[in-house]
Amino acid sequence: MKHCPICDRTSDRFAFFGEICEVCAGKKLAEKLPNEVRVPLCRDCGRIRVAGVFVEPGKASMQRLLSGSMRRYRVKLLDADREAARVSVTEEGTGQAIEHEVKLLFERTLCDDDSRKRAGYYEAVVQFRGDGSKVERAAAALQRYVERNGGFVTKTEQKQHGVDVYVSYKRIVRAFLEARHIKSESSFKLQGEKGGRRLYRNTYFVTLGYTPRRPGAQGPEPS
Repeated sequence: MKHCPICDRTSDRFAFFGEICEVCAGKKLAEKLPNEVRVPLCRDCGRIRVAGVFVEPGKASMQRLLSGSMRRYRVKLLDADREAARVSVTEEGTGQAIEHEVKLLFERTLCDDDSRKRAGYYEAVVQFRGDGSKVERAAAALQRYVERNGGFVTKTEQKQHGVDVYVSYKRIVRAFLEARHIKSESSFKLQGEKGGRRLYRNTYFVTLGYTPRRPGAQGPEPS
């Protein structure tokens, strides 16, 4: 029979991990774990930052965040609210497992997308022109596509014969036009350089219902 050197519990009543009982082993494990975990929270979109990336809040993302804060252990999220999370923590090697509660400290910040949105950032302008109803439907479809694919529409401007849509990322605009088989004329303007790479702002001119040619179109466009 074993006697725990810390509390004198015996192995006929308690499981032992090495030379100490499960109760004392659990207390020692709890002392190694954080009591608080910081959770960066975007004040605009409500996403949380996990491993450097902003993602939608939920059980899976909170599980990843908590596991990242206790990397030496196997962590399973049991439940969580806006103040605390309860987890099951298993120590590698010994197999000792305990339930542990951590306080969640939400830190309000801005994700990259919302920071850019506030600054009026955009890489592309899509100029829809032509039949009024077709233009409105196309502009709405573009906005839905952009939001579904991780971008944002900075603003829209009503024009005499259509609408201009300012879009965060030109790669999303190109994908939208290709997916819908929409023909466009493109032009581009150098906006500066970053890390030795030239940065361009692209304009895509799309006609719907009639086909006037827009003067000044250029090609091919830069990436």
